[in-house]
Amino acid sequence: MTRFSKILLVLVLFTSLAFMGFAAVSSVGGPNWEKEKDSMTDYLFEFQPGENPTWSVKTRRGGEQISSSPVLAKVIVAAQKDKIQKQNEKIDQVTKSIPPLENAIKNWTTINKVDREAMDLKAADLRGKISALETEIAQLANEGIKISQQTLEVNQQASERRADVFRLQDQIDEIRNEKYLTQEQQKTLRDYIARIEGKVQRLQRQKESLEKAVQGAGDSSQGKVVTQK
Repeated sequence: MTRFSKILLVLVLFTSLAFMGFAAVSSVGGPNWEKEKDSMTDYLFEFQPGENPTWSVKTRRGGEQISSSPVLAKVIVAAQKDKIQKQNEKIDQVTKSIPPLENAIKNWTTINKVDREAMDLKAADLRGKISALETEIAQLANEGIKISQQTLEVNQQASERRADVFRLQDQIDEIRNEKYLTQEQQKTLRDYIARIEGKVQRLQRQKESLEKAVQGAGDSSQGKVVTQK
């Protein structure tokens, strides 16, 4: 028997003793029935006057008729009996529900024990995985720092290379400009050479003309000398 069922039995015992004391007091001296009636707030008492005055009582919730009598004490006692009966019915219902609940508690305790053991094993496994992940995260963080440093170095080298590219582009532009100027100078020189070659050719022709003239003059002089002889 559980502690709760024992408590319910004690409550039933005290309620029964109180009712017995109430009955004893009623038979000896008589209690204050009006006060007793007002204290039973779960019940509604009604008085019907007339040739045969009657007291009746019914439940305040639901309006269930309990008893009726010309004597108020009898109606109050009937209401008290109804209240005790309903309390006993509730106690019986609660008492009947205790064994299934105890079995359910036992089953759930066993299930929870198995689940807890499995959860403890799973938690230990997860803690191991978390520790491994933390180690891996620390390694990755260190690698990330190294990569960041390498990235800074690469960015610095890229910046230097960009500066070299700009410098080389400037040099290429200068070379292109020099090439253009050289080409222009070559054109000027070719024109100058062409003009000189033209002059040389003219002078060569003049020379040839003079030589022919000189030669013709020489031949004429020799003919005159021969004739005189």
